[in-house]
Amino acid sequence: MDILPASEAGEGVEQVAGWITPGFINCHCHLELSHLAGAIPEKTGLTGFVQQILSFRDFPEAGQKLAMESADRLMWEEGIQAVGDISNRIDSLQIKTNSAITYHNFIEVSGWMPSVAEKRYRLAKQILDKFLELTPRASLVPHAPYSVSTELWQLLAPHFSGQPITIHNQESKAEQYLFEKGKGEWPDFYSVLQIDNEHFVPSGKSSLQSILSYLHTAAPLLLVHNTFTTAADIEQAESRQASVFWCLCPQANLYIEDTLPPAELLRKNNSKLVFGTDSLASNHSLSILDEMKLLAQHFPSIPTEEMLRWATSQGAAALQLEDQLGYLRPGTNPGILQLVGLSPDGGIGPQSRITRWW
Repeated sequence: MDILPASEAGEGVEQVAGWITPGFINCHCHLELSHLAGAIPEKTGLTGFVQQILSFRDFPEAGQKLAMESADRLMWEEGIQAVGDISNRIDSLQIKTNSAITYHNFIEVSGWMPSVAEKRYRLAKQILDKFLELTPRASLVPHAPYSVSTELWQLLAPHFSGQPITIHNQESKAEQYLFEKGKGEWPDFYSVLQIDNEHFVPSGKSSLQSILSYLHTAAPLLLVHNTFTTAADIEQAESRQASVFWCLCPQANLYIEDTLPPAELLRKNNSKLVFGTDSLASNHSLSILDEMKLLAQHFPSIPTEEMLRWATSQGAAALQLEDQLGYLRPGTNPGILQLVGLSPDGGIGPQSRITRWW
């Protein structure tokens, strides 16, 4: 309703412990993978993780739906007000439509072989149209540099203008080696799956620098994981994009690659940072607070106020939701959380927890 100075608040003011914060924004999730909670071993590396995901394609639909409903409730209870969610099917649409959470739906497209580009694009466009019938918050996005052919990029790029666009970025060393040398785990992975790789010519540059030209009209561009991003990559992205956000999913990075993203390097470059949880296939929770706890443990110099901005106002801006979410101000619907159990210096610690007020 309003925010007032204490001197104007009148009688009956209640003092509470901890922090009061807007609801959290989860900028990267895969609700569709919720049924794989605990199913995939940790620290397999990215190619091993993807192979495991593909092996669970025939999971019963009823079980998938129940798992998605449970994950949606869990995120709400964890104080999450909005989610940037990756969608490969329409299965989650009704759940999201009925949810208290605001979703931006990233309709993800992949296809490494040029011969499948047109088919994959048409299928994704049909899914996008289904989402747009019920919500304006949906955009067509590429999966990752290692899974989108030049032909598919050319079909997707016209859809990026003025839209929030996301892509999995530099999640493994193998991705870098593929684009720099054309060798390593990814060519071996393609061979195992009988995916033709003969068309690919390595650029000699990092994966991010190799694909940035396709993404220049995105507004904003949301780069996810960034585990092996370098200073040169950050400089290239920041100089070529009007608005770029770097999404950190530290728990998933430890789960898959057993490493953490370069948070201090990104901070040093004044990059705009946000948080994501990835999926229950690659994480033990869907909690933005848990992501902040992990970063606070490994990067204790990052102020709590700064991480809370990543989790609220900057996350809202990354999903084009800043008019309603991410700030405590009259006329908006941001959710209100109380953050307690702080460390002795008043910051986020192992015992920190949230209560949802609204």
